[in-house]
Amino acid sequence: MKILVPTDFSENAFLAAQYAAEIAKKHHYSLHIVHFYTAVSSGFDENELEDLREQSDVLKADLTIKEWVSRLQAQYPDISISYHNDRGLLDEALPKEAKRADYVAIAMGTTGASANKNIFWGSNTALIVAKSPIPVIVIPNIPQIRTEIKKVGLLTNFKQEELTTLQEFVHIFKQEIDVALIHVYKESESMTSVTNRLDSWGFNVDEFSAVRQTSKLVAPTVKEDKDQDTIPEVISKLIDDHDVDIILISKTRKTFFERLFTSSVSKAMTLKLQKPAFFGKTI
Repeated sequence: MKILVPTDFSENAFLAAQYAAEIAKKHHYSLHIVHFYTAVSSGFDENELEDLREQSDVLKADLTIKEWVSRLQAQYPDISISYHNDRGLLDEALPKEAKRADYVAIAMGTTGASANKNIFWGSNTALIVAKSPIPVIVIPNIPQIRTEIKKVGLLTNFKQEELTTLQEFVHIFKQEIDVALIHVYKESESMTSVTNRLDSWGFNVDEFSAVRQTSKLVAPTVKEDKDQDTIPEVISKLIDDHDVDIILISKTRKTFFERLFTSSVSKAMTLKLQKPAFFGKTI
C-alpha cells in the first residue's frame, strides 16, 4: 500500500513529502512521488520547435525528480520510494493516478512554488480534494510540523459522512486517538441545545474501538462584517487554541476548505491553516 505525493519540486512540496514519509515509516507504507508537467507554448506554429521544447521540459523534469527523490530517500533510507513524471494538469491527472494503484491517500502541501508567481496553489488543492477517489491529507507549509497524532478534530454538522471519514482515518493510521468534536453554531441557537445534540452525536464516535475519549470544541459565529462568513475563522481559532494534531473534514464540509484557502472579498485576507487536514474521499 502506498501514499501518493505530488510535487512541483518546491520546498513546500518537500515538507509535505517529509510528513508523508513519517506516516509511511510509522504505519508501514511506501511512497510514490509524481510530477505532472504541461507543454509550454513557444508562440510559434512550427510543430518541431514545440516538440523540442517539450522534450527539454521532460528531460529537465526527469533529472529534477531523480535528485528530489534521492534527497528524500537519504532522509528515509528504510522507506520504499518510487516516482514518475507524466504529462497533464495536476487537478485532472492526480485523481486519475489515484485510481490506478494501491494508494491509501494523497498527501500534498497547501501551497507550492506557484504561490510565488501569483498562482494560488491552494485552489489546486481544493480541486483535488473535491475530485479525489481516495482520502487527501493536506499539510501546511510549516517546517518541523509535529507528525505524532494524539488528538484529531472532527468537524461535525451531525452528518453520516463524518463517521465515514473517521473510519477512513482509522483504517489508514491504525492507532488509538482522542477525538474533539468541532462544531460552530449560529448565535441564535441555544448553547444548551447544541451541547445536548453533540453529546448524543458523540455516542456514534465512542463506538469506534480506536477512539479513547471524546471532547467538544464549540463556538458561535460572530459576524462583525455582514459580508464575511466567519465559520472558517472560528474553526481555525478553535483548532489553533487547543491541542489538535490533525482535523478531519468530510465531503459535506469541503466548502469550508475552499473558504479557508481563498481570499475573502470583504477583507482581502487569506487564512493560514496551521494543522494538517484529512479529507474523506469523494464518492
